[in-house]
Amino acid sequence: MKATLKEALPAMIPEYPVEIAGHHLKLRFDVNINKTKKGVKLQFVLEEVPKDPRQLQLMANEIGTELQEKFAAAGMQIVYDVENPYKNVIGFLLPLPSLANYIITKVFKGQSQEEPTELPSTEEPAQELPATELPPAEEEPMKEWIMRMAGLKK
Repeated sequence: MKATLKEALPAMIPEYPVEIAGHHLKLRFDVNINKTKKGVKLQFVLEEVPKDPRQLQLMANEIGTELQEKFAAAGMQIVYDVENPYKNVIGFLLPLPSLANYIITKVFKGQSQEEPTELPSTEEPAQELPATELPPAEEEPMKEWIMRMAGLKK
């Protein structure tokens, strides 16, 4: 039974072979468990870890530069994960407010007359997230609730 169930269920953490900045890597997606930095983790898994840490940092810089260009073109933010605990992973984080803003502006764009809320710049502090997650009020549209939960609107 266990073997059949295991075969029937897809992997809980999606992984994809990718080529980025001239490197062939496996990209694994996960969620960040740190409550102060909620978001989606992008983990580039190395088959072989360079012996020289400077080579690893060079790879991280090359990947980061390409990711910054691609995510900026989509109107999203990506940050280097300085707290990545794995030696064979180069990690980045797609912050939850950036993902939420993208979904609101691209997916739900036709459901509101309001202009989309811009992401706060890195120079200004982001609005504080609510202390507890509350369900949307009956009269509160889903777009406003998602933005409030993402810390983009009070």
